Amino acid sequence: MAKSYSEWTPVFNLDPTKSALLVIDMQNGFIEEGSPLEVPMARKQVPVIRELITFCRNQEIPVIYSAFCVGPDFHYDFYWKMAKQRGLRLEEPECNFWDGKHETKIFSELHPLPNERVIKKYGYDCFAGTELDQVLKSLGVSDLIMTGTVLNWCVDSTVRAAYHRHYNVAVISDAVSSFDHAGGTAEEWHRMELNLFAEAFGRVVSSNEAIKELSQLTAVEIK
Repeated sequence: MAKSYSEWTPVFNLDPTKSALLVIDMQNGFIEEGSPLEVPMARKQVPVIRELITFCRNQEIPVIYSAFCVGPDFHYDFYWKMAKQRGLRLEEPECNFWDGKHETKIFSELHPLPNERVIKKYGYDCFAGTELDQVLKSLGVSDLIMTGTVLNWCVDSTVRAAYHRHYNVAVISDAVSSFDHAGGTAEEWHRMELNLFAEAFGRVVSSNEAIKELSQLTAVEIK
């Protein structure tokens, strides 16, 4: 058995002057009870993510959101064709996750400020077909702090994409979520994915650990 994610020695430290917080798909359609793609674990993590967002804003660390949405000319063909089997309605007159629908809006408790970017995407990877890489480069970001849902779908895809673009990736263990599906429980997916990330793609730290590390480095910079 390989090590668990908490057993690995860090190979980089988060630099607050080069970091950005990415909040992946924390939208009504994933968080609200009874929503089409409900992730109960994500709902429980809202206070943790809200605390991280507040901290980053106070430290002038950029906060960037992603929002999953689809449309007739804004989708992957496989997803569109599989949707009905998964209980999703993507075609008129009733459609889930079309841009502008209630499901696609960022959950109210995590709502972005007017000056914060919301990256709209129709796939799992926040980089694919979006301006995210250009935005991060324009901000001088090398360290990407990841939160959000779904851990083994959009978070996983984005972690891998960031790694292959040479970003330092830090996944916040208590701010990423999964749900019971594909033969595994939310907790099993959570444990396996975090262990994989720490071994192959980046650091896995708790929200408290990330805040402490970023605060210490900020204090050193001030001195």
